[in-house]
Amino acid sequence: MKLNYLIKNGSIVSNGRIFEGDVGVVNDKIALIGNSVELEADHVYDAAGCYVTPGFIDSHTHMQLPVSGTVSSDDFFSGGRAAAWGGVTTIIDFTTPGPGQGLVSGIMARKEEARLCPIDYSLHGTFYGYDGVEPEDLQEAIEMGVTSFKFFTAYGESNRRTPDGELFQALKEIGGLGGLAMVHCENDEIIAKKREDLISKEKKSIEHHPASRPDYSESTAVGKVVHLAKVAGSCLHLAHLTTKESINLLKRGKELGIDLSGETCPQYLLLTEDCYEEKNGHRYAATPPLRLDEDREVLWNALESGVLDSVATDHCPFRNEQKDEFQDNFLDIPQGLPGVETLPSLLFTEGVKENHLSIERMVELIAEKPARRFGLYPEKGSLTVGTDADIVVFDPEDSRRINPDKLHMNTDFNPFAGKRTCGWPRYVFLRGKPVLQDNKFGGKKGQGEWVNRNRKNQSGGNHGGRN
Repeated sequence: MKLNYLIKNGSIVSNGRIFEGDVGVVNDKIALIGNSVELEADHVYDAAGCYVTPGFIDSHTHMQLPVSGTVSSDDFFSGGRAAAWGGVTTIIDFTTPGPGQGLVSGIMARKEEARLCPIDYSLHGTFYGYDGVEPEDLQEAIEMGVTSFKFFTAYGESNRRTPDGELFQALKEIGGLGGLAMVHCENDEIIAKKREDLISKEKKSIEHHPASRPDYSESTAVGKVVHLAKVAGSCLHLAHLTTKESINLLKRGKELGIDLSGETCPQYLLLTEDCYEEKNGHRYAATPPLRLDEDREVLWNALESGVLDSVATDHCPFRNEQKDEFQDNFLDIPQGLPGVETLPSLLFTEGVKENHLSIERMVELIAEKPARRFGLYPEKGSLTVGTDADIVVFDPEDSRRINPDKLHMNTDFNPFAGKRTCGWPRYVFLRGKPVLQDNKFGGKKGQGEWVNRNRKNQSGGNHGGRN
């Protein structure tokens, strides 16, 4: 057998293991894991001193998202290109339903917007309410490869909230079809009251953002949604958890046997609400808000123990001019932060280097676990013979200082600007083709492919700890 590409001398990290060996590629598939001494290859890459991992997955992004009268600043090409620079080879974004638009037509429209993505992509179906949705619509979406569906318990002011009764019905129907419900958990009534109080006192500057969406507004919603999922017998994924009490509820739900998973994001692991006190603190606006140091510590412990299942970015970038207009009124500011390019490096620097995580666990959190939970595994998220050759040669000694002008996301702001990180890709392969090498991006518009996700493989609610 002659290989197209051979990656030699690396430390292979996959499926919870680390071992020395080589990875061989034929066409777009992995053809060899192990010793390649007798084999020839068209191209040989030296991975000495590097980890060789599956392509990373960001399972929560918002490219060209219409929000707050503007649009997030990365489109699918610029955001996908930035992702590849960080080692991310697959993203899962969201449909953006317009008024009266059905689920299936929303999927088709969003796929058309994503067609120039240079890395592989899929979508979560988004619901604003659930009245009038027919099970046939869900079934058709699942047959199209969309097997997870997003709901909000907040944002009533913009008509995105799904009331409890409708959410319960959705959980039952999605669970009955083998799909997965993803929920943004914040208590809308608490937030509405807090916002009303702040407005009455003219407290609209960004330092009041955490008070407008307090930690208990999240945990109250988490507890309710977890209980609804238990009664409905549904699979549930909790998006961007931020608080210690939310983690306690996640752990308790898993111990009760609910098919339950949870994610957090780099901003909640690394930053605190002190950022809102800075001169340009409004640029850190995101929902849920940044929290306290004690919450960060709980999140790190939950990642190590397996209570939390994945790290995603909630990548929703804006340029400074898009937020600066609202620097004196956080209530109307576009909420979101960039992150898709820096996800692996930040997690390696703050997780592995600081002994919060092993390298094996890091790879689980941003490759294997999201692949399993969202029906991508084993084609994505593992280095296994016969699967897609999405491969990252990750150099742990590559040290860079984060500078938004030197990154590739379409924004002039980065919440981690000035931070020195260790660990960046030396090479990145997408389905057997190098898209990043010699510090140059070699991917093309439209090189990414739509990934049909499989509900039968949509597992990973590890009940009560690591599996």
